[in-house]
Amino acid sequence: MRHKDEFHAAVAALAEQSHLSLSDPPPLSEIVNEYHSVCTARQEKGLPPGVLEMEDSVLISAAAGDDGLVAKGLVLASELAAKWPKSRLPLDWISADSWIEGLKAKAGDRDGLEKIISGQVLEHKLDGL
Repeated sequence: MRHKDEFHAAVAALAEQSHLSLSDPPPLSEIVNEYHSVCTARQEKGLPPGVLEMEDSVLISAAAGDDGLVAKGLVLASELAAKWPKSRLPLDWISADSWIEGLKAKAGDRDGLEKIISGQVLEHKLDGL
């Protein structure tokens, strides 16, 4: 019932909080750079590592075919992983090197990434976009 009245205020509040434009689609590089900024800020604040965010930044770049952003993400991931305390990493974490190698392998599997994307599009009923 209140949606019509409160919708615009909610949009304005979200736009104010967002580092990316909500009125125009931001370029991929801005989205990935924001992922990187968040991961770096988490590191600086002593928060749990942004493992999933780093993975997303690399795999989104790979799925889009932007090898430069993939390389940039892998460099940052390596730098951050070298500083992450073991006590704050996922329980299945083996080592920084094995994580980076696995991330490189996933990024290099463009067919696998396409299957994941296609599956997510279907699951979330986004095929009309």
